[in-house]
Amino acid sequence: MTTHFDVKRYVEEDGQEKVLSAKPEQSFMDLGPKVKVWNVKTDKGAWWVVEGEGVPMNLYPQGAYYFSADEAYSFHMGLMARVMMREEHDSEHVLRLVTLGQSRFIGIRRKLHVASEALAAAKEPEDFQAIGLACREVLIALGGEVVLDSEIPPGTQLPKLADFKNRARLAVDRLLPGSGNSELRAHARKISEAAWEFSATLTHSPNRTIHEAFICVSLVGAVLTLFEKLLEMGDIHFQDLSCPLCKSRQLEYIDRQVTEDKPSEIILHCNYCGWEDLIALGGEQHPDKVLEVEE
Repeated sequence: MTTHFDVKRYVEEDGQEKVLSAKPEQSFMDLGPKVKVWNVKTDKGAWWVVEGEGVPMNLYPQGAYYFSADEAYSFHMGLMARVMMREEHDSEHVLRLVTLGQSRFIGIRRKLHVASEALAAAKEPEDFQAIGLACREVLIALGGEVVLDSEIPPGTQLPKLADFKNRARLAVDRLLPGSGNSELRAHARKISEAAWEFSATLTHSPNRTIHEAFICVSLVGAVLTLFEKLLEMGDIHFQDLSCPLCKSRQLEYIDRQVTEDKPSEIILHCNYCGWEDLIALGGEQHPDKVLEVEE
């Protein structure tokens, strides 16, 4: 949550002037995220500062340019919409999505980010082995997310949590059914198995290099992105869901982990009105959550 101190520091650093007062003027939620406009007075003039959920902070001069908080808000959101539209078609933005993924596996990607940061300081074989072990833990966590008891075919035993290879195989078979998906299904299995087996090799071998550790992290990141996209493809029913409050179909899953010692929460979030509901906790689907489906 943005505080008075945050706004004051932003204006003073950006405009090189002293803030005399700063107070929230008006809040808006008509476009989904909650956005607040602050009324800031300085020793050189007056500013509107706009900030909010998922919205970069920016300031706009009061007076001749922006007479009201509403005008500043409208201009800011229009500007942000144009920036986001340009980003969607920007090649670097697409590469960031491939590398960093989306919001579905935020908790798991945080673990992979820790492993990638360790690459910068890795020098000894033991360091590379630790990176391999961290990559295995990432894949084990992923296996717990992509396969649930309710998704196992009748008569099939659920693999143990540490058996990522078989969990990945079951998830791929479920998400890519039919003869039309046979080629992609085979490739998805191979890259999942390759990431798992190479992370094991890195973990147990004392003769690996920094380059191989980098390849291991890259392989695991590719598998995370693969399953994010497979789940997105498999959410056919999800496309027909609507928000129970505003009826919008701008829904998305958010993987949220508040603290390390608590399981992650899967939240269904409406990007239009901000409605949220808990769908799963720690990989277990909530039994009572049923959303309205448009006929």
